[in-house]
Amino acid sequence: MSDADEEYADPADARLADALERVAHGAVVSVPSVLVERGLTVVFTALLTNGFSAGAYGLFVLARRCQHFLVSVCGGFGTGLSRYLPNADSDAERDLVATFGSLLTVAGAVVLGGALYLAAPTVGAIADKGAAFELYVRVFALALPATVVLQAAAGLLRGLEEVGALNLTQRVGFPALQLGVAGLGLATDSLLVVAVGAPLVAAAAGLAAVGWLGRERGLRPRLRGPDARALHRRYAEYTAPVLAGTVPTTIQRLGFYPLIAVLLTGTAGAVFAVGVLLGGLVRLPLVGINQFMPPVAAALHGEDHREALSRLYGATSRLVLVGVTGLSVPVVVFRVETMALFGETFVRYAYLLPAFVVAQWVACAAGSVGILLMMTDHQRALLVVNSAITAGLVVVSIPLTLEYGIAGVVASYLLMLTVNNVLEVAVLYRLEGLQPLTRAHAKPLLAAVPLTAVALAARALVPGAPGALVGSLLGLAVYAAALLWLGFAPAERRLVGALADRYRAAIP
Repeated sequence: MSDADEEYADPADARLADALERVAHGAVVSVPSVLVERGLTVVFTALLTNGFSAGAYGLFVLARRCQHFLVSVCGGFGTGLSRYLPNADSDAERDLVATFGSLLTVAGAVVLGGALYLAAPTVGAIADKGAAFELYVRVFALALPATVVLQAAAGLLRGLEEVGALNLTQRVGFPALQLGVAGLGLATDSLLVVAVGAPLVAAAAGLAAVGWLGRERGLRPRLRGPDARALHRRYAEYTAPVLAGTVPTTIQRLGFYPLIAVLLTGTAGAVFAVGVLLGGLVRLPLVGINQFMPPVAAALHGEDHREALSRLYGATSRLVLVGVTGLSVPVVVFRVETMALFGETFVRYAYLLPAFVVAQWVACAAGSVGILLMMTDHQRALLVVNSAITAGLVVVSIPLTLEYGIAGVVASYLLMLTVNNVLEVAVLYRLEGLQPLTRAHAKPLLAAVPLTAVALAARALVPGAPGALVGSLLGLAVYAAALLWLGFAPAERRLVGALADRYRAAIP
């Protein structure tokens, strides 16, 4: 009998331990780099919001979100990389999948970028934001393929489970280079320099990563080989509904920017962008878990290990909830101090920040639901859900925006994320019997009570940034102590031990 058999009498326990360790290892290695990425992005945004007027930055960010909309759509071409690279039977098949998926992604960017460039005058006329906005749209349209090169490279690294290289490229390298571009923009007093430079450094980072894969993993461009046509067809059949689904999904996430561009002001666009950025910070635990959830979930599903997959979903969603709850409370309590980082204009809109945070908290409570729908081959069901949500969003968001302005947009955003994640969980449970919640999910909610009390007390006793810093640190210490007192599940305790052994062995 092997050591693994002795330790785990139930084979599902062994599979869960292995899968959870792989996902958690990806998160542990990724979270520091994601934190660096988020920090660099916050500094990048703060430099631009403090170095230029809120209105000027708002025009820049609205145009950039038009590009991000198409970048997200192009990402649909690359989803097959995470689905098929982990299951490739040979280096030749791996190279076929990598080449075909990457070429599809970049080719899609060329087509969509050209379409946006040609549509720039129409977009500018509808938005009625002046010549500067139309120029930004044209620049970002031309730069779309360069931006997507980084996305394709990240898909390759993720599919091949190259944790360190992925984080260095996407989470550290590109944001650092982008921060340098922001400095150049401030030195030249030109946001146009930032609009041109950011996509160029994205392409540079992506090409460097692809070159590294060629050198270290022997990855080579390949379009021909045994069963190449069948593989291409299978890849295309898988990604077609995913690609279609990215359109409503992207409208959900980024469709608010065209709405703001048409109905509101550049300042409103800047406020919404900052709110989404800060809301994204509390999403950090889910981002870490999701780094390698796709290949791990795809492997468990492909080998028909349903029990292990179900328990993996519950364990990861529980760990995510612990992290997101601890991050959300300080941001909500110290919302005024947080928004002050971006300038006085943004402080007036601090009352909107809790809605952004709650929206992301709900999304994190659902765990990796969208990934699991795709990795269990239910991408068509995901398309139906997202299409329905998008249709409802259009009906609700326009009258809310007309009636309440930026507050109406934020309310639509909160409603969309909440309904979307609840429906996706319901569909996943109906199709696969998977759902994220257990009784242990109540523990971080209970532990959040003393965290909130400490943060509120600190805000009352020590106003301003010092109070926010002290209150957050003390509150998180109390939160951690409460979680330890409430206790963790056996799988979580084994995970900590396995990771500790892994990193202890890696340290010379």
